[in-house]
Amino acid sequence: KYGERVLLDEVSFMISPKERIGLIGRNGAGKSTLLKIIASESRPDSGFLEFPSKTTIGYLRQEFELNETRILLDEAMSCHEEAFLIQNQLDAINLELGERQDFESDSYARLLEDLSSLTGRLEHFNYATLEVETRKILKGLGFTDLDFARKVSEFSGGWKMRIELAKLLLRNPELLMLDEPTNHLDLRSKDVLKDALLAFDGTLILVSHDRDFLQGLAEKVFEFKDKRVLEHFESIDDFLVRNRMESLKEIEKRG
Repeated sequence: KYGERVLLDEVSFMISPKERIGLIGRNGAGKSTLLKIIASESRPDSGFLEFPSKTTIGYLRQEFELNETRILLDEAMSCHEEAFLIQNQLDAINLELGERQDFESDSYARLLEDLSSLTGRLEHFNYATLEVETRKILKGLGFTDLDFARKVSEFSGGWKMRIELAKLLLRNPELLMLDEPTNHLDLRSKDVLKDALLAFDGTLILVSHDRDFLQGLAEKVFEFKDKRVLEHFESIDDFLVRNRMESLKEIEKRG
């Protein structure tokens, strides 16, 4: 709740791996709040969430922050910061090992242990292919080779959203959540975004009022109504037909 206003009450549901869910409901019904709770950016006043251990989550907000002074490729590559940090640590250890002669000492043995541990962690990132994969994802979202050297500040809002999405996809999350991702996008941009999400292999949760965009993406509907979340095992089209609606915007009118 916010102050005395109860937004969501006695909400309970389970999401299975690789489900694709559309969240629909009036503005202010709690859709964005629920995403923030799942992403651990907000806490419920009561109740709890359970995830499999080490579940990775990507969350595309309606507002996002990018480093406007970076060029596109560098900003996209910034999502690999942990991998770069590990590589720097490995470089420092290898340099120190090359200068050491106390091969039988405990500190030398600890360095070798650190080297082995960090090497294993870096293999998880497939470090050698990070830039290749970054370029591939960016091109899949409509960027060209000429764009890679342009500053982030030169791109429009819709293109900046694609940059943020690329960073999320490159982290390869198990759960990807997007909050009104088609705002301010033209038809071509929506198609590019939709194709990227169709290719995504994890669990997908979308907040959107765009029926065309959700078609084929959302296989299940969570309807936010009267402080509850109603679970519908049907597509967006089936939901609208059953409720005799032409578009999701009618939800605002019906209350």
